Amino acid sequence: MSLTKYTLDRIEDGYAVFLKYPEEEEQLIILQSAINKPVQVGDRVLIEEIDDFYQIEILKEETEQKKAEIQSLMDRLRKKNQ
Repeated sequence: MSLTKYTLDRIEDGYAVFLKYPEEEEQLIILQSAINKPVQVGDRVLIEEIDDFYQIEILKEETEQKKAEIQSLMDRLRKKNQ
């Protein structure tokens, strides 16, 4: 498996569910114990499978940028509904 970009959508029952970026239609479900570092919901990552373990690189700048965009949208929605 080559390096592929994903976004962590959720963690359920010990599994991390990643959505392939940018379409976010294809899922990659990984047992949390097979992940090499802690990840949080919303993190944008690069994933490479190596010997049944997943090497994950968190893309901090992209993650922070996306979180800022989402926060801005939420703020505008709140103002609109007041």
